Amino acid sequence: MTDGQRAEFRTWLRQSGDHQHAYSQVERLWSDLDWDETLNLEALNGAAEKTHAPASYVSWRTPVLSAVGGLMAACIAVVAFVAYPPRAVVPVTVPAEPAISERIYQTSIGEVDTFTLEDGSEVTLAGNSRLAVLQMDDRRVVELLEGDSYFKVTRDEQRPFTVRAPQLTVTVLGTQFEVNSKPDHDEVSVAEGRVEVATQDQAGKVQLTVGERARVDRDGIATAQFDPSRIAGWRDGRLSFVNAPLEELVAEANRYYPGGVYFGSKDVSGLKVTTSFRTDQTEAAISGVARSLGLVVVRTETGALVLIQPPSTSGK
Repeated sequence: MTDGQRAEFRTWLRQSGDHQHAYSQVERLWSDLDWDETLNLEALNGAAEKTHAPASYVSWRTPVLSAVGGLMAACIAVVAFVAYPPRAVVPVTVPAEPAISERIYQTSIGEVDTFTLEDGSEVTLAGNSRLAVLQMDDRRVVELLEGDSYFKVTRDEQRPFTVRAPQLTVTVLGTQFEVNSKPDHDEVSVAEGRVEVATQDQAGKVQLTVGERARVDRDGIATAQFDPSRIAGWRDGRLSFVNAPLEELVAEANRYYPGGVYFGSKDVSGLKVTTSFRTDQTEAAISGVARSLGLVVVRTETGALVLIQPPSTSGK
């Protein structure tokens, strides 16, 4: 590939965990084929000489190329080498690419688990959460695909550690912090060290230290103070909400209650609630919150909890 194609590919790779996963699949395929960069030029020459590829070649090539876009030239080289082995090996100098290792970490509903990453960093995932981790020679990139996460980052000044969520990007060298992906915003809370938080468009940036929290939404970044000793209470099986919308409580509760919590009435998701409860007491907590807000909880045969606003009795 040209330098421009390589730059375009790197941009595409950073755009989402799905892109990184697609590339890792192709990378595994290359490994299975035992492909060598030194064969690249000969393979490309062979591909140029063949104007009609066999059906098996076309059907194999199409899904791979559609998955990785900017890797077209490299993929053609791989397939051409397999279909038309060269008669001689011509050494070619190819610019070195950063080594890439990508993994997906996830938890199920009600499960909280801690994972040790390849660089020694630790990440604890809340229930029903998912994380994509991309380890490279010059940087470490993590994408919070869903849920809540708490990080203990191993310091490495040569490889900054970046966490991405739908609304924000966090960059650190070594620290402890929490990232929460909420229905309408993301939050970063720092327990140790210092981080830089930026909106995805990089229009807004702020640095946080111990006891500081940033909320990022469509309107930008807002910061506040908090008690760092109470960070990521879900690690100890407790959820806490202070003047939070009911929608946020329901989203968090659904990470721990298998039956699921749903809204059966319009215009109640924004009701404010302040409460704290253990994740193994979610059903009782939902019932208590509903009563305090004047709502009714209906439990279905499948175990789902549906929050309903009863008909108004005014005038009766």
